[in-house]
Amino acid sequence: HPLATDAGLAALKKGGNAIDAAIAVGLTLGVVDAHNSGLGGGCFILIRRADGKLIAIDGRETAPAKATRDMYLRDGKPRPDLSQTGPLAVATPGALAAYALALKDHGRLKLADLVLPAAELAEKGFPIDKPNASALARIADVMRRVSGPEVSLLKANGSAYAEGEVIRQLDLARTYRGIAEQGTDYFYRGPFATAVGKWMAEQGGLLTADDFGEYQPILREP
Repeated sequence: HPLATDAGLAALKKGGNAIDAAIAVGLTLGVVDAHNSGLGGGCFILIRRADGKLIAIDGRETAPAKATRDMYLRDGKPRPDLSQTGPLAVATPGALAAYALALKDHGRLKLADLVLPAAELAEKGFPIDKPNASALARIADVMRRVSGPEVSLLKANGSAYAEGEVIRQLDLARTYRGIAEQGTDYFYRGPFATAVGKWMAEQGGLLTADDFGEYQPILREP
């Protein structure tokens, strides 16, 4: 996405390296390409340093502690939809923790330097492109059913944004600003984790604030 490319270039112009630029792109894609990317997901990061050393960071999602073998069975029969949509489909997100680890050990800029521009973009809005508009239109009914009529990726009347219309994501902007101010603790051990745990408990999900607090990215042998 061109706006994500712009964010990567801006990170380089601030004195950042390739790691900073990649993380800036990832954070911005969470705003402008939300059907493929976002803080709610996970990632792998593979880094080749100038000295040839390879670093592999596993930031993939992990199952809630309360997950069980039969959680997607009903009356002994599998219900694939439960693993794909709704509160039981959600795992502990790892992308942000992996981003932070990559920046701490291999970047030059601070997480806040890269999060704030993405927050501003979410707040002021941007014209939605055709792939994003098509994806939102395709899953609008599901989002309304799972998240209620006021889900932030849809218009106030519950309809999907059309190509070229400006979409603003104020909730996402607040989350990004919280991360900029308080670091990853805001997401994993603070207000965000608490809010997710509360929603999950109300909706029959298994993910808790403790799952967030215990999440750690893993260094792997590439």
